Amino acid sequence: MKRYALPLLLFFLIWSFSFSAEKGVYKVYVYFLPVGEIVFEIEGNKAVVQGETYKSLRWLYNYTFRFEASEDGYFLYEKENKKEKVYRNEEIEKKKPWLPLIVKYILEGKKPDSENDQRFPYRIEEKGDTVVIYPLKSKKVKKIIVKLSKNSRLPEEIKIEGKVNLTLKRIK
Repeated sequence: MKRYALPLLLFFLIWSFSFSAEKGVYKVYVYFLPVGEIVFEIEGNKAVVQGETYKSLRWLYNYTFRFEASEDGYFLYEKENKKEKVYRNEEIEKKKPWLPLIVKYILEGKKPDSENDQRFPYRIEEKGDTVVIYPLKSKKVKKIIVKLSKNSRLPEEIKIEGKVNLTLKRIK
């Protein structure tokens, strides 16, 4: 019995660490103004990203969203002021190209193979602890700059440059 206890314990520890969830909370800035928060939750090969504007700004602009990524594809629900919309896969890549690209990078934990993604081409440059992602077909996003964390799969900071510049700074 003792002979099986140590291997079972090691298996359980490795299994629990490989499937443990990571959560990161980010403060969102439009240019330099804080406008809301986004929460990334990564568990295994699945991701859920949720965000909303601060309550104090909702009289001006009320926005919430929920993005899910898994092996089955992408799903995005968003509510902008009083309009609700649901997007899937390619529609999301047109509407919010930064979301699937960042999540794909986080989930794979390495440089994705952009040559094999002909549907949504992008180019990646890695410079130390910074990764720059260029979506090649997006009209809304010019580039995404991701500052990697040394002790987490989730990045420390994400900058999205395009029609509107967004910065996501990790606070938890």
